[in-house]
Amino acid sequence: MISSNQVLINGGQFSQHNYHGQKAPIDILKDAVAANAFHDSAARFDPPKCHPQTRIRILYKIMGWILGKGSEDTRVKPFMWLNGAAGAGKSAIAQSTVERCMERGLLLASFFFSKSDPTRNHAEPLVATLAYQLYCAFPGTEVQTEILSAIKKDPLIFKKTLNRQFTSLVVQPLKMYLSKHQLPTPQTSFLILIDGLDECMDRASQKAVLSGLADSVCDSNPYIRIFIASRPEYDITLSFDSKHLKDDHARLSLDLGRASDVEADIKLYLSDQFEQIKDNCNNSTMFWPKLDQPWPGEALIKELVRKSSRQFIYAATVIRYMASARPQRPDRSLEIVLNLRPHDGVHPFAELDALYEKILESSKNVEKVLEVLSLEFLEVLTLNITNHKIPGSVNEIEKVLSYDEGEVRTLFFDLGALVQLSEPPGSTLKILHASLQDYLLDKERSKQFHIDLGGKYIGRHMANVLKYLASCGKLCLSLLMFPEYLPSPSALLGLEYDPYNWRSSLATRAASFFIDHSLELRSCTIPPELQQTAFSFPLAQFLSPHFLSVHVPYHAVDFVVAFLHVLRIMALKDPTCSYIEEHQHRNLDTVIIHPLQRYFDDGEMVLNLTMFYHKGSDRFVPVFDMSSAFVGTSSYDKQQDSSILYDIHDHLRLSPPVKAQSNEPHILEVDGRSTYFDYIRRLLRSVSALSPTIYAKAAKVCLDALPSLPVPPFFWKHKVNADDTEDDPCPYLVFDDDVYSANPQWMFRIPWSDLADKITVDEKQYESLAAVYFTVLGYLIFLLPRCGRESDNLDMYSVDQEALTHETQMLERRILGRSSSCGGDHETLLELGTSHAVKSQCMS
Repeated sequence: MISSNQVLINGGQFSQHNYHGQKAPIDILKDAVAANAFHDSAARFDPPKCHPQTRIRILYKIMGWILGKGSEDTRVKPFMWLNGAAGAGKSAIAQSTVERCMERGLLLASFFFSKSDPTRNHAEPLVATLAYQLYCAFPGTEVQTEILSAIKKDPLIFKKTLNRQFTSLVVQPLKMYLSKHQLPTPQTSFLILIDGLDECMDRASQKAVLSGLADSVCDSNPYIRIFIASRPEYDITLSFDSKHLKDDHARLSLDLGRASDVEADIKLYLSDQFEQIKDNCNNSTMFWPKLDQPWPGEALIKELVRKSSRQFIYAATVIRYMASARPQRPDRSLEIVLNLRPHDGVHPFAELDALYEKILESSKNVEKVLEVLSLEFLEVLTLNITNHKIPGSVNEIEKVLSYDEGEVRTLFFDLGALVQLSEPPGSTLKILHASLQDYLLDKERSKQFHIDLGGKYIGRHMANVLKYLASCGKLCLSLLMFPEYLPSPSALLGLEYDPYNWRSSLATRAASFFIDHSLELRSCTIPPELQQTAFSFPLAQFLSPHFLSVHVPYHAVDFVVAFLHVLRIMALKDPTCSYIEEHQHRNLDTVIIHPLQRYFDDGEMVLNLTMFYHKGSDRFVPVFDMSSAFVGTSSYDKQQDSSILYDIHDHLRLSPPVKAQSNEPHILEVDGRSTYFDYIRRLLRSVSALSPTIYAKAAKVCLDALPSLPVPPFFWKHKVNADDTEDDPCPYLVFDDDVYSANPQWMFRIPWSDLADKITVDEKQYESLAAVYFTVLGYLIFLLPRCGRESDNLDMYSVDQEALTHETQMLERRILGRSSSCGGDHETLLELGTSHAVKSQCMS
C-alpha cells in the first residue's frame, strides 16, 4: 500500500491523494453524468433547430429574458416555461437558444431529455450533468473547488434529493463565485436549460425536478435563470401553477402564439427545403427528367402548411421523407405524402405515427379517449355559423356521453401533447394536430388505436344522442329541440337555450347529428346499445307537444324521417330487430294520427293527401317537377297558386314525389323519405280507404285553380287533332323512368334550355305556368272517375269546358302513348274510365 505521506521526486514536488480504493470526486461526477443529454452530444447529431429567419419573435423574447432585457414582468422571473404540443418545435427552439448563447459567449448548462434513450429518460443524472457543465464553464475557479469539495464530503450525494444535489453542486458554487466575481458582459445570470421534461418517464420525478429547482433558487436570484421546455402535461402544468412557481415564472405557449407567424415560418421552411431538394436533383447528371422550375407550386405548399396545424414536426417529417426516399424521385415522394400515389412499403409518416403511438400508450383509458375523439371527428356537437365552426364544450361532451363531470379533463391529463383543453368554465377541446385524424382513421397506421367510424362509432354516437335526448325530459326537449314554439319566458330558466340563436342549443345539435347521419347507418355496424336505445326511446312523449300543435315544425318531421329510417335499417340488417320497428310504429301512430286528420278536413290538404296516397303506387298520378319548371323565376308570385305549388299547409310534407319501394328492398336502396312515406301510407290504409267524397274535395281544388292558370301556346299545339297519333301535342310531357324505375310516373318537365332563350322574366313566369296547368289537368283525369255520384256536386261552370274537353283528350292520348312506350298497359287506363268521365263532366 502506498503511503499518503509526501514523496520527494527529483525535478519537482507534488502531493498524491490516496482514497483507499474510493473514486476521486471528479470521477464520481463523470460517472453520474448522462453525456447523451448535452446539447452537442454525438448521440444527438444533427439535432433539430430553427430554420434561418423563422421563430424570430419567440427567440427574441427568450434571449431578452436571458439577458434581463425583457418586459418588466418577464425579466425578473427566475423561470421561463416554453410549452407546446408534440412537434410544435420546442426542442428546435431550445437548441437554437443554446447555440445563440454559445455564439455570444454566454455561460450555461443544458439537459435534453428523451424517452427513447435510457440514459436520459429519467431524472437521476440531471444535476450531475448540469454540475459537470458548470464545472467546465469555470476552470480553475471557486466553482470547481466547491463542486469537488461537496462530492468529497458526501460521495453518495447523487443518491440524495434533487433539491439537496442542486443546492450543493450548482447554487452554492455559483453563489461563492459571484460573491467575488462577475459574469462576462452582458450576462447577468447563469442559464440552465432543460428540454423535454415531459420525456422524463416518471411523472413524480417531473414534479420533483420543478419543486426541487424552485426551492433551491428561491434565494439565489439573480444568480441563476432556468429555462424549461415541455409539453403542457397535466403534472407539469399543475407544478407551474403551484405556490412554488406561480409567481416566479414567465410562460410562453407555442399553441397560443399568433397563427400567422407560425404558418409563415412553416411556409418559409418548406419553400427553402423544396428549393434545396430541387437544386440538388436538377444539378445531378443522374437525375432525369429534371423537376419543373415552379415545382412543387404555391398551392401544394399551402396545403402542407394547412396539414401541419402549426406544428413543425409535420413539415419536418415530410422533408426528411423526401430527402431519404432514394432512389424515389422527390416529386413522386410528395405525391405519396399527399395520398395521390400509394407508398412503396415505407410510409412517409412512420416517424409521426410512432410519436402518436407513444403518446396514446400513456393514456390510462384509451377506449374512452378514442370515443371522445370520434365524437369530435364526426362534429356531433359542432355549431356551424356562416362557415365558422364552433366546437362543443367539454361539459356538453360529458352530457352526451353520460360521463361524470370533469371526466373528460381527467381522460386527457396525459395527452396535452395532442389535445388542448381550455380553462373552465366553458372549457373546449381542441385537437392540435390535423394529421392525428388521418392517423387514427387509417387502420394500417394506427393499428390498435384505429377509430373505425363506420364500424361502431356512428351507431354508438347515435345511441348516445338518443339517450341524451331521452334524459332531457318532456319540457326540456320541447324547448331545446323546437324552441320556435315557446311557452312563457319563465319556462326557459335553467335550460340550455339561447333565444337569439336557438340552433346553438345542445339538444338541437345532437338531434341534427342523428338526422344527418341516419343515411350513413346503411353501411355501418349496428351496435347493441343503439338497438336497446331505439326500443326504449320515448318517441310519443318526445313528439306529442309538436304534432298536437297547429303547426308541426319541419325539423320535427325531419327527426321522424330519420328515426323511422334507422328502425328500417336495423330491421333489414337483422330481421330479429323488426319488433323494435313495430313497437315504435305503434307509438308513432298515436302522435301522427292527429295532424293526419286535419288533411281530411281542409280542401287544399285533401288534394295533397289524395295525390300522396297514390304516388308511387299508381303510375298515372302526375308529378310536378318544380326545379326544372321554375328555375330562374325567382320573382314569381308564389301566392297566386300556393295551394297547388307550395303546399303551405302540408305539415307532414306529403307533397314531394316519391319513389315506390319494392316489397323487399336492398339495404343500400332504402331511402329515409321513402321509409317515412311508406309508414304514412300504411297508417292511412289501416285507418280507412279514401272515399268518393275525399276525391271530390280534391277535384274541386283543381277545378277552382284552373281559371287562374292560362295555357301558354308555346307548350300546347291546339291545332293538332286528338286522333293524330303521329304528332306530339305536348312534347314536355315525359315519363320519368330514371327516377321512378320501380314504377315510372309522368310529369311535365321544361328543359332550362327551352326557357333560357326567352326575353323577359314575365314570359318565363307565364310559360312556366304550363307545368302547373297540365299537372292540375292530369290530377283531374285521375280524380274524376273516383268521385262517383259526388261528381254531380262539382261546379264545372267556372272553367272553359270546350277547351278543357279538347285538352284532356290530347293529354289523355299523350299519357297513353307514353305509358305504352314505357311498358305501360293501354287497357289499364281505359279500365279507369278516365276519358268517358272527363268528357261527360266537361259537356254536362
